[in-house]
Amino acid sequence: MGLFNSLDVTVACPSCQAVAPREIQFRYGAVWQYRYQLGDVLRWGRNRDVGDPAASYVVVDAWLCECPHCDHDGRIAVYVRHNALAAVGSVDDVPMLGQLEWLPLAHGQDRTEEGSVKHQ
Repeated sequence: MGLFNSLDVTVACPSCQAVAPREIQFRYGAVWQYRYQLGDVLRWGRNRDVGDPAASYVVVDAWLCECPHCDHDGRIAVYVRHNALAAVGSVDDVPMLGQLEWLPLAHGQDRTEEGSVKHQ
């Protein structure tokens, strides 16, 4: 993966359902090992920018690090709204995400508005 940023969240494990703090690694914004929380605004302006700072609604393919209870890890979707980290959710909700690193969404596709993703 090379350089990435991290998002610290508390989520239910998709495998064992245990709720625990987890790290999510993603490549969007200024990719420089920055650490974020949900609600934080992404940094831009480095040589290693990934994505489009002008995009209003974006979903990013990311990696959910190991569960402290069962060691499960895997892909997860990170939703970005107006350059702020808005939510996380299942990659299954975004069929084309597997082929892309990030995907702009139309206003109606923004899963953070529907309340169907986890806001932890």
